Amino acid sequence: MDHDLTIHRVLNVIQRATQTASQTHLTALLDRTLDLFVEEAHAEAGTLYLYDPEHDALVFHVVKGDAASQRLLGMRIPASRGVAGAALRAREPIFVHNVAEDPRWDRSIGELASLQLRTMYCLPLIIDDRPVGVVQVFNLPADAIDADEELILLRILGNVMVNVIDKTRLLDETHRRERRQRALADIAARLTTTLDRQQLLTLIMDYARDLLNCEATSVWEIDDEDEPNPVLRSHVATGSRGEKVTGVTVPFGQGIIGHVVATGAIIRLDDVRNDARHYQGVDQQSGFETRSILCVPLHAPSIELGAERGRVEARIIGGAQALNKIGGPFTDDDVALFEAFANLAATVLQLSRLYADTQNLLLGMIKALVEAVDARDRNNQRHSRRVSDFSVAIAEELGLSDEQIFHVRLGSLLHDIGKIGVPDAILDKPGRLTDEELVEMRSHTTKGYEIMSQEELKRLLRVELPALLQHHERLDGNGYPHGISGDRISWIARIVAVADVFDALTSTRPYKEPWSAERAIAYLTERKGVEFDAACVEALARARAKGHPLVKTQVERAMERG
Repeated sequence: MDHDLTIHRVLNVIQRATQTASQTHLTALLDRTLDLFVEEAHAEAGTLYLYDPEHDALVFHVVKGDAASQRLLGMRIPASRGVAGAALRAREPIFVHNVAEDPRWDRSIGELASLQLRTMYCLPLIIDDRPVGVVQVFNLPADAIDADEELILLRILGNVMVNVIDKTRLLDETHRRERRQRALADIAARLTTTLDRQQLLTLIMDYARDLLNCEATSVWEIDDEDEPNPVLRSHVATGSRGEKVTGVTVPFGQGIIGHVVATGAIIRLDDVRNDARHYQGVDQQSGFETRSILCVPLHAPSIELGAERGRVEARIIGGAQALNKIGGPFTDDDVALFEAFANLAATVLQLSRLYADTQNLLLGMIKALVEAVDARDRNNQRHSRRVSDFSVAIAEELGLSDEQIFHVRLGSLLHDIGKIGVPDAILDKPGRLTDEELVEMRSHTTKGYEIMSQEELKRLLRVELPALLQHHERLDGNGYPHGISGDRISWIARIVAVADVFDALTSTRPYKEPWSAERAIAYLTERKGVEFDAACVEALARARAKGHPLVKTQVERAMERG
């Protein structure tokens, strides 16, 4: 082999890398990138990992040269493990002269098991000392061991591609978040246009199938009307054979779905044939072949309805399945996303079973949606639920009607829904925001109003919408977004404004310690009649003094949970 590292060779590699960089889809980019490395190294095989900083793990994204090793796609290994982990920690490439004898080689993975591995070159992909991933090529020609020029060429290729990979991955993550947010917003909009359980569950499971990139999804509910022999009944099944699965029953406790419902466990299997719990009857009846599965329980939430309307306790009412992940196994991210959709499905089942009126269905789904939005803001967990509790306590103390209190509950739950459109970097920023970031954060009032003002929602939420738009307005006109004052601020927004500030003051933030409830009420009292509605402030103070169960701060609730 000619090892002269000529300008022509370097330019040729850079040109090929530039052509590869034109790929706009992450999967295609990674696949072609590994092809480049294998070709330029004259190697027999290769693997490409991406680094997951949240879990300090390396994730298999591409495997070349061994068809059997495609099962590794999506697998996660600790970033400290194997030769790849050693190279990542050292921030330097590693050349292994004899893979079989190297103590760092992790044989437990079975990577490229069908090849007899000899040599390996492992190159960490680093930007400003920040790991992005690792490329490995195997069985390089024997004379490459002493050819520094060849290895330098691979480093040049890595330096060119790492920036492209990093930017494409960030763009891919942004697009994925946007798709998920649009799905949640669309589900929220549809919830007020239909009470049809089948339609709502199909919508949720269609989104889940699309976003998880799998072949089929299904929702199963406990049917115990025929006690003492309850069964699990499929309400919705999406995919090519979905219509043959809908309505099918499985004996309670049998199959993977039965185990999940009975135990509350989450099961993720790359190959169901290796699990004795797999119930083959459904596959035989539908003609669908299950290979991989992600199965989660349906936790129906504890639902508090309007005054004198009762309470529905939390419990497991069924399970949801995602089948046959395309392009690899189900990941940790898939589990988290599917749980979110399963929670939405559980709420639909719970409410449709117990109640027939639109208000109750809307309330349960809004709670699920708002909790999903609140979960994005790591500095402000369960904020909307607490604001809703405080707002309801104020409304009750003011002597409002049950119908008005129900509107207050909905409006306060939805008051920060616009944060679905605020970037994660701003929501999760540990310190104070810049002027530009503050403008973006404040836009959540108008964004929330716009999201929930669609034609299908506007009539149903006509009382609640001012709470979304005006909860940061102040009586003296110094609020936002429009700087309105006095009686121009709606009654529901005045209630939510007081509840919102009370929670902000009494909650922990990265830049401040929580205030006591007494100090927060004193702050509001000093400004009543100027910034805040006097009657609302006084109602909150009375509710707190009476020990109203809803007026408990973030710190007090945490202490109760232990």
